[in-house]
Amino acid sequence: MVESLPWTTTAPTWRMVEMQTQWGSCSPEGAILLNPHLIKAPICAIDYVLLHELCHLVEHNHSPRFYGLLDRFMPDWRSVKERLDGQADSILTRI
Repeated sequence: MVESLPWTTTAPTWRMVEMQTQWGSCSPEGAILLNPHLIKAPICAIDYVLLHELCHLVEHNHSPRFYGLLDRFMPDWRSVKERLDGQADSILTRI
C-alpha cells in the first residue's frame, strides 16, 4: 500500500502497541502505532486502518482534506469502518 501512495517514498516507522480504544495512531513525527488485535480483523479493515494512519502523514487531523484522501484511495472506507466498529468488541476480546 505504501508504494501506491504519492506522498510516501519509504515505509514509515511503525510498531505494534496494544491499545484499549484505538486501532492505530500516527504521531506528529510520523511514527505509526498499530493495535496487534487488528490482525484478527478482515483484510479490508486492516487496509482501512493502515490507510487512515498513512493519510495522517499528510493531514495530521480529521479535516475535509484528510477524508478526501481516504475517499480517493479507498472509496468504500465508510462501510469498512462501520463493519470494523461493529466487530470491535469481538475482535478485541477474541484470543
